[in-house]
Amino acid sequence: MKTAAQFVSEGISDVPTLQAALQTALQLEFSTIPPYLCAQWSIDGHNDPSGVADLIEGIVVQEMSHFALAGNMLAAIKGLPSVTAPGFVPSYPLNALPGDIAQSLPVDLKPLSADQLQVFMQIELPEFPPVEPATKALVQPPTTIGQFYTTLSDAFTAINPPIDPSSHQIVANEATAIGSIADAVAAITKIKGEGEGTPQSPDQPSGQLAHFYVFREIFHGKTADGTVIQMPGVFPFTPSSATPDPSATFNTTLRNLLARIQACWTDGGSLSLSGMFALKTQGTDLIKRGIRPGFKP
Repeated sequence: MKTAAQFVSEGISDVPTLQAALQTALQLEFSTIPPYLCAQWSIDGHNDPSGVADLIEGIVVQEMSHFALAGNMLAAIKGLPSVTAPGFVPSYPLNALPGDIAQSLPVDLKPLSADQLQVFMQIELPEFPPVEPATKALVQPPTTIGQFYTTLSDAFTAINPPIDPSSHQIVANEATAIGSIADAVAAITKIKGEGEGTPQSPDQPSGQLAHFYVFREIFHGKTADGTVIQMPGVFPFTPSSATPDPSATFNTTLRNLLARIQACWTDGGSLSLSGMFALKTQGTDLIKRGIRPGFKP
């Protein structure tokens, strides 16, 4: 499997390579969700005066839509998204995101903290210099997620692959069906804009701040207009080595959720949010008991 850097440097010139790159994008998008969820779930809802949990939840919802869009693009060009194969869910901590996108700060499942916010800013780091100066702890990796998506967008335009009108896709929240090359390019523009912003503005097209800048405001404790953002109270947690595994039920719920998502692309199965709600309930319960959710389907 090629790395993101190889896709960027060599370009994508045929449909099989584009399909492989989109599968990498699918795994890349998913890999950001467990760290963000663990940070969100760690927040004490009774000690969150600035609503930081809601800010992070908004980012998680968009990341889930990005995940679905990556799968829809792959399905649209007659590829089969694969989310249940062994190894799809990465084993944390990660020194590189899927596609071998290097990370100077390890990506792990931890409670929300200033250090974890720097990790999140690193993940969402724009391919261009941020509109406002980043913290000194952030180091530009060799290849950014934005550069990888730019290569995908260029490939859709250059290759002009046939779009399968009968492909099964997920349509939910911001995830839309891909019915044309223009739809694919628009989806990639959305993914990039919501994560890193644009070279001219930290805002998404919707007017909300892009993920990088939301995390940075929380890190600095204030918004651009000077409104104070108070860090919330959090529940600390660590991995458990207990037997039986306290995350067993959580991991089963995750496995079943991924199977339902796989079925949406495979045979047009319906997407139920009940699995996501159950995952949140079980994950939050583990964290309140001081246990890191397993995320090992």
